Amino acid sequence: MSKLIDIYSLLPLSNNPGIVTLHHIEMDPSTCKNYQTDDIMADQLYATYFSPTVDKNLLNEAITFPMTAIHNYCKTGLVKGEVLVDISTGATPYQLFTLYKCFKKVIILEANDCCVEDSQKWLNKHPGAYHWGHAAKIAAELEGNSDNGEGIEDDLRRHVEQVIKCNLDKENPTDPFILQKADCVISLYLVGDISTNLESYCHNMGTLCKMLKIGGRLIVIGTFGASHYTVGEHKYNMVTINEKDLGKAMCVNGLTIEHLEVMKSKVPNDDIWYEHVFVVGAVKNKEVDAN
Repeated sequence: MSKLIDIYSLLPLSNNPGIVTLHHIEMDPSTCKNYQTDDIMADQLYATYFSPTVDKNLLNEAITFPMTAIHNYCKTGLVKGEVLVDISTGATPYQLFTLYKCFKKVIILEANDCCVEDSQKWLNKHPGAYHWGHAAKIAAELEGNSDNGEGIEDDLRRHVEQVIKCNLDKENPTDPFILQKADCVISLYLVGDISTNLESYCHNMGTLCKMLKIGGRLIVIGTFGASHYTVGEHKYNMVTINEKDLGKAMCVNGLTIEHLEVMKSKVPNDDIWYEHVFVVGAVKNKEVDAN
């Protein structure tokens, strides 16, 4: 049975945002750049959406909410195994901070060339690597630790086996490497960022599902009622889906939803538009033929 939780306030925030009236911005995906096929300024992506200095509501929706929901899913005891594969937008490790300890090794896949380099910088503690101490502190708070997250990043680094460039349009996304089937695949925003309609969303979800063992878990962080996000002067596509569409994408790919948390957004504007952010956890029940 699916577990549905609607979240409108999260620790450490406690105020209910109340009723928000939104007027959806329609945007033709063909007028936007695509994260997988177009260049992106990774440093601007980080500075605009993930750095500790961004708007507190955006930080809560982009980082605190997903980390809290992932932590909640892990507490069920369903998420565990040998291999965890991460395939996300941006060189972002924080979605792994409350998850990686459930697995023996982590493989990071990057769909954009510049983010491969930035993930390697973080992995090797390069002086120019992005700062994630604010996210590590959130992870420590969720786990009840008082050390402000010190050591979480280094421990995760020790779990990371490799960083690989991937392309979800290929038959083997990690060609020439062949990955073993994973016990869990997590994807932060990527599926929605590279899909242009429900059909391509279902197809890309299926590509992630093929990386999983039967009985493995898929965790997807995404948005409902989305349109686009902006990096520098360029707008990038975000697929427009709703909760029913998400359910279809899961079902047609042999997945059953076990955990779903949804948060209403406070941040929609001309630079980024989405109405809700969600975190879904699902189990793979069967292999499905290509979409």
